[in-house]
Amino acid sequence: MISISKARFCALFSGFLTLLFLPDPARAAAVTHASHRAFYEISIDRVDAGSNIVDARGRMVTEWRRACDGWLSSQRLLVSMAPGEGEPINSEVAMTSFEALDGTLFSFDSETRVGGETVEAVKGAAERDGPGKAGRAVYNEPRGVAVDLPADTVFPFEHTIAVIEAAEKGQLRVFSHYFDGSQPENAPMTANSLILDKARDAAEGTGNGFGEISAHKWWPVRLAMFASNAHKRLDEEPEFEMTQILQDNGVVRRFEFDYGEFSLVAALIEIKEIDPPRCN
Repeated sequence: MISISKARFCALFSGFLTLLFLPDPARAAAVTHASHRAFYEISIDRVDAGSNIVDARGRMVTEWRRACDGWLSSQRLLVSMAPGEGEPINSEVAMTSFEALDGTLFSFDSETRVGGETVEAVKGAAERDGPGKAGRAVYNEPRGVAVDLPADTVFPFEHTIAVIEAAEKGQLRVFSHYFDGSQPENAPMTANSLILDKARDAAEGTGNGFGEISAHKWWPVRLAMFASNAHKRLDEEPEFEMTQILQDNGVVRRFEFDYGEFSLVAALIEIKEIDPPRCN
């Protein structure tokens, strides 16, 4: 019997697409984010004794495209997990979003399916007066749900830029509220990011054979995501954890998703740079 519920898988796979990046224009001069489409191969990494999951295979495609008034993103993930007993569990996550350049609007639309059944669907928008201001997210799906966002809440790329800036300064930690629309019952989440080492040369590690877009220095970054206010309890476990090999242009060479009894790796296998738009 498989003990991991479909609701649990919903949380797991929402985590795959959390913190895949969108931008803060006030910091654009310091950190340049590359418009790109990236392809990743997913495989099992660590399996603890007694794990319900013993193998996994899949793929993920992410796209970050600069528009004249903001950034458009789309991600799709397909993964098949093999339990110790029983049939494989097939899951799919699809997500699109838009973030305005002035930081006042973030809209989102995502669906998570497990075994062909929708286990989470969210759609809505968050509005605020600008970065560093309190705001409010209103959901069209599930209808009637609204979430207040504290003044220190960041949207996805805004958070990534903050991590890169901290790494450039030699800082070791970035801590803030975080909102990407997923898991409205836990939103806004609390993101605790640890920069695990100094910058590494572009030639080090894997994922560096894709031309100029991969010829950038990088850092290993460990991220723990907690439900809102969970950080106030010392014994609280994170909703999920992951480690990224994060370049200074926002490209991620590798993800490792840690789910306790097992972990998955998404390794970059192909990337294409996208030309910027022509704007007045």
